[in-house]
Amino acid sequence: MSNVPPPALLASSNPQETEMLSSMLAAAPLQQQKQMLGERLFPLIQKLKDDMAAKITGMLLEMDNSELLLLLESPESLTANVEEVVQVLKLSKTTTKAGGKESLHPNNFLSAEVAVN
Repeated sequence: MSNVPPPALLASSNPQETEMLSSMLAAAPLQQQKQMLGERLFPLIQKLKDDMAAKITGMLLEMDNSELLLLLESPESLTANVEEVVQVLKLSKTTTKAGGKESLHPNNFLSAEVAVN
């Protein structure tokens, strides 16, 4: 039997469901944790940037799991982080086209600012 969350859990950002997801994550190995978080984040990101959702999700999954859970709870934080990743991708394309030799790593640009209630 798989530890994959039910479909309703994957498509909602309800704080109660996020709490349930936290419990499921605690019992799962790291790779499965990232899979579960990615499955939860992807549909939310797809609503914001459909054409780049997979790339953005992959980049955000490099963040700490606790930060990812906060993104699931806060649509504003998620939107801000998605926009930040989009800007990094645009900057990366510009640098690549200009023949720049700078090393751009997405984590250098993602803020770790977290609003604590």
